[in-house]
Amino acid sequence: MLLFKALEVQQEASDFGFEWNDAIGILNKIREEIDEIEKEIHAQETEKLKKEIGDLYLVSLHLAQYLELDPMECLSLSYETFRRRWEKLQSLVTVLPENSEERLEYLEEIWNRVKQEEM
Repeated sequence: MLLFKALEVQQEASDFGFEWNDAIGILNKIREEIDEIEKEIHAQETEKLKKEIGDLYLVSLHLAQYLELDPMECLSLSYETFRRRWEKLQSLVTVLPENSEERLEYLEEIWNRVKQEEM
């Protein structure tokens, strides 16, 4: 429900003229939001971090809208891709390394192999 409200208010702002001139402007805003997220992670400001992550969501939704893509379809496609790859990854795991860094490296290796198989 909140997603639809966010899309509506963004469309209202766009219709009013509060809009970037091109997709590059929106991508620059996304980069700015990522920088702000990184800053709040380092500052350990949880409430500010929540807001910045929310801002990233909103700008990402707006990019889809701007490009005349259905944001829900974009999310659905990503979700299905991740779910499918995750299930395949799980089926290929033999023994997980105890060390968290080694574990991540091992899982990323399998993830990349699964991803390459889809291409």
